[in-house]
Amino acid sequence: MKHFSEDIFFKQPRRGNTHAVQVTPQKAKTSVLGLVRRILTVAALCVGMASLHAQNVYVASSAADDNGAGTSWETAKKTIAAGLAQAGANGTVFVKAGAYSTDAELIIPQGKTVLGGYNPASTGTDTSQRRLPGANLHWADTNWCTIITGAGGFRIATVNGTLDGCVVRNGYTSTYGGGVLIDGANAVVRYCILKECDAYNEDTDGTPAEGGGAYVRNGGTLLNSVVTECRGDKGAGVAGGNGSLISNTITRNRPTDCGVVADYDGNLYHTVVIGEQCWMRENLRTTRYADGTLIPEGTTCSSTDPYRYRGYVSESEHQADPSIFARCGYLYNWAAVMHGAASSSANPSGVQGICPTGWHVPSRSEWDQLIDYVRSVPRYWCNGNSNSYGKALAAKTLWSSHSNACNVGWQPSDNNASLFGIYAVGYFNTSNYYSDWKSQAVFWTSTQSGGSAYYRYMYYHYSSMNSSTIDQRNGFSVRCVKDN
Repeated sequence: MKHFSEDIFFKQPRRGNTHAVQVTPQKAKTSVLGLVRRILTVAALCVGMASLHAQNVYVASSAADDNGAGTSWETAKKTIAAGLAQAGANGTVFVKAGAYSTDAELIIPQGKTVLGGYNPASTGTDTSQRRLPGANLHWADTNWCTIITGAGGFRIATVNGTLDGCVVRNGYTSTYGGGVLIDGANAVVRYCILKECDAYNEDTDGTPAEGGGAYVRNGGTLLNSVVTECRGDKGAGVAGGNGSLISNTITRNRPTDCGVVADYDGNLYHTVVIGEQCWMRENLRTTRYADGTLIPEGTTCSSTDPYRYRGYVSESEHQADPSIFARCGYLYNWAAVMHGAASSSANPSGVQGICPTGWHVPSRSEWDQLIDYVRSVPRYWCNGNSNSYGKALAAKTLWSSHSNACNVGWQPSDNNASLFGIYAVGYFNTSNYYSDWKSQAVFWTSTQSGGSAYYRYMYYHYSSMNSSTIDQRNGFSVRCVKDN
């Protein structure tokens, strides 16, 4: 058994046994005419099968049309899916450099080959017409690379044949292999870049997903490829069993979490890694500080006395669905959050405050770091706009609906690509009542501004998260950040 990094255990594929098939001759009388007919029939079948098995298809994204014959660059198909559908059982799909978006998983059967990287000016299919992805300089260059990008809701490809010389981006799975699933003794992915792909299960009590970039099994091979900036519950870059990894670079991939943390009450919180930070994945719901001091449950606001509040749902609703409180937690005034600590705008803040040991209240600049990272990752954008990242931070439930594209309440089933999972809990205001349940999410920071404090907020009709200052008497949600 070969042991690879990133939670991977592989072994070389076993060679299959060769079985002899015995053919028993049968006696038959055949006329000359019948024999000729049989020969002609067999010949026709052989020609048909040769055509089926040898048929190759040309694909070019820019000036092509899927209605084309696909038999030359001049009649090239526009999509790789169309090329695969037309290619014979042992055919090859030649693909020019360019951007290829796919709205469904590609299936590359055993015997079929996808060869990317043909020069946009290619006139033939020999290797001199082809360029491999090479250095990072070329990975976003559509004049150099064949770049296959998914919509983020599915795996890019299941490979039982061969995928060669492509950049694969923005794949997702809740099971195995966010970028590619390499499955079978004849399955090979080689000279490819697997980038920004995820394997995670949003159900924190479910089976962890494995292999953000690739999952290799049943004798498959990942060869001379790069796997980078992917995430996975297990095996952030690559995972699998009974397969081979040969001369790959697996780097800068991240686990989806940094473990589970408990507060003084024994409540457990799942976590999420975002950039260089590790955050709680649920809102804080402790009734005590780490030193055991009780935080009273309040019914009125205060700027000096620490209070926690839980009135955004009725007691009957809470009894009917306790998971709401487990996700949404308590609301706290700023005095409760800080636990006597001084304001901090540093990164990290150094303010443990209400957080468990080893964790702290994020400063304004730490929230800025979170937002800056999310805005830097294209798979977290809506419709290609880096300012429309709110859906990636928001949970899939507990948001009011909205009809405008890219707002948090628009198609909420597409939310939460970052796994941060913000719920619209609303807040307890200075008039001593609860407001904005399912409409707004509001979080404290450790940073003061005069008699006010900075906070982060997002509405169901927003496409991003904003920052402002407000009266410290309000009751808001809290997320803690890990110290190291």
